[in-house]
Amino acid sequence: MTLPAIDPEVATKYLASSVRLCFQRATSDEGGISDSTFQLPDRFTSQSLTAVLEGVAQNTPTSFSRIGIVGAGLMGISIAACHLRRGCEVSLYDNAQQALEASPQRVRNELELQIDDPALVSSFLSHLHCVSDPHHLADCTCVIEAVPENLSLKRGLFKQLEELVPPDCVFLTNTSTIPVSRLAEDLRRPQRLAGLHFLHPVRERPVVEVICHSETARSIAASVMRQALALGKLPLAVSDSPGFVVNRLLFAYLNEALELLASGAGVATLDESAVRVGFAMGPLRIMDEIGLDTIWGAGRILWEAFPDRIEASPILVTLLKHKRLGRKTGQGFYRYGDLAPWTASPESDPEIEKLLAPWVTLSSTPSSEHIGERLLAAMTAEALSVAQENVVSDWRMIDVAAVLGLGFPARYGGPLHLAASQHPAAFLEWMTQHLSKKPADSEPGKFAGVLASLREHVSIAPI
Repeated sequence: MTLPAIDPEVATKYLASSVRLCFQRATSDEGGISDSTFQLPDRFTSQSLTAVLEGVAQNTPTSFSRIGIVGAGLMGISIAACHLRRGCEVSLYDNAQQALEASPQRVRNELELQIDDPALVSSFLSHLHCVSDPHHLADCTCVIEAVPENLSLKRGLFKQLEELVPPDCVFLTNTSTIPVSRLAEDLRRPQRLAGLHFLHPVRERPVVEVICHSETARSIAASVMRQALALGKLPLAVSDSPGFVVNRLLFAYLNEALELLASGAGVATLDESAVRVGFAMGPLRIMDEIGLDTIWGAGRILWEAFPDRIEASPILVTLLKHKRLGRKTGQGFYRYGDLAPWTASPESDPEIEKLLAPWVTLSSTPSSEHIGERLLAAMTAEALSVAQENVVSDWRMIDVAAVLGLGFPARYGGPLHLAASQHPAAFLEWMTQHLSKKPADSEPGKFAGVLASLREHVSIAPI
């Protein structure tokens, strides 16, 4: 069974209205931003969104002008460049001397990917301060942690920072999966901590997730929303729960990809099928770019939180044991000649098939069409779960997160719009055929009720 087509005109109008809603929510929560700065056309395009984001950024002063960043890894470097572009003073701290010494050139490389003017790049870099002593963060108005996805590591860091910085310094975590409330448990002033989750690659992802736990001060929540807008990002306010929205959807996509590998899909075929169905990038390439060690750390939080839907794959364990971490080590699912992320295409690696062979359980190779639709179904099923759990205040935010944050095919309007546009019985049959696990609420009557509620929430006429 093939997924029925969706009218692209309807999908693009829906996506534009959903993005407009997210801007309205963000500026309403922040206060003081004029609606005139985000007048989106009725039909969504990436170019129109880029223009709107730039206009909003130019009209929004930063909440925090002196930024401390802890962690000079992939995300820390990108977050530093993002703030430098908006005129902030940035102090970048890492306790690994080699990483710190390489930071100025890495930040320059990141800026040069976005700015053609060498003089302007140098001007921005003059506001970067690489520090080897955390005491140098004491004059920052905001400190962002961008260390590995490890609960005890992040907790210990915030406890250390609490002794070094003044009481009014805001703490932000770039965690992608750990509930912010768990990071705040040991703090004397938990109200100063919130989540600001940047997506990789930061320069190409126009959205961020803003996560406030139950004790986050309302004034800080508003300041974080404003900071995101000032950085040229569309902030999506999401509930404090494991994986938030973006990583819940992402790991459903990645988990299904690992299941497909075990079903006999080849590495290149799998990623090519994902792109052919409309995803911006294949799941295996995404894992290589993020880093398989990072995927493992974040995945552990989600495997523990949702064991019925996401599980640790022996394929991932095998690659980690062979120190194939992705582009950062030159080998992952692919081989890389250029270690700079996202700037050069990967090469196929004959060795990977040998490593995967013990875990391939089926001899038949799924078709490209089946692979693409399984990946669509996996993210759509998780989006339905996220919606029903009320992780966001408006379900349309989930579609915005999927399309703008993860490269879900825009021609469908997002996974929820895809589901709401289908007849319940036919869509349930399609989901059942294409998922490795039975979808939630798969009894026909319940599933029809879920889609009816969904259509009401996303303003789609009944079918």
